[in-house]
Amino acid sequence: MPDPMTSWPTTMVRWAHGDQDHARVRDGRRKGSKALADLAEAYPATPVQARHLSTSAQPAELKSHDLDLGLLRERPIGQDLDAMLVVEERLEVLLAAERAAGLVGPQGIRLDALAGLEWIGFPRSGSPAWYEELTAPLRSHWIAVGPTPPDGQTLIAEVKLAAVSAGRAFTPAPPGWSQPLPDTVTWLPLVGHPLVRRTWAVWDAGSHRRDLGHLLAALDFRGPN
Repeated sequence: MPDPMTSWPTTMVRWAHGDQDHARVRDGRRKGSKALADLAEAYPATPVQARHLSTSAQPAELKSHDLDLGLLRERPIGQDLDAMLVVEERLEVLLAAERAAGLVGPQGIRLDALAGLEWIGFPRSGSPAWYEELTAPLRSHWIAVGPTPPDGQTLIAEVKLAAVSAGRAFTPAPPGWSQPLPDTVTWLPLVGHPLVRRTWAVWDAGSHRRDLGHLLAALDFRGPN
């Protein structure tokens, strides 16, 4: 089961033209899959191979030309990389059904109603700016940000759902998460949409690849859902 907080930026696609011209592109679920389908139709000689790479590791790969396009949770600083916002998602929460019964209102659940519960987080090293962006509103709503998994060790979704089911924790999740939830866990909208997740397409500013340009055009911006 994919992790709802990290699944979009954890797949890198590598493609090749002929025998020597190698290109590597980061891709995600849903929208990225459609963009790759468009790419395959327009450039059928471009094969695709997927692998994993964290947000924090991608800028160095892009600058060394070992990566042609990245999907990052944060926009990198500098003039040697170009970036384009491709997705904004309003995050909601997964909560134990029994716990939610006493907290939810007609418009959903308020973020400060989660005070006293444990936030199930992710390693800060994987995307420091996104980590700080996410935890800032948690702290301002009196939600303690406790220990996170060690660097390089992201909790799998089954472990997170088990912790949520126990009623002591919550985890943010995007709307339309396609994986089935156990009966003990419920998805709830957050009142006021205080948590927003952004995904940036990032590439070398000096690139003139036509196939890369086609893929960027397919990754057109989609606002909050």
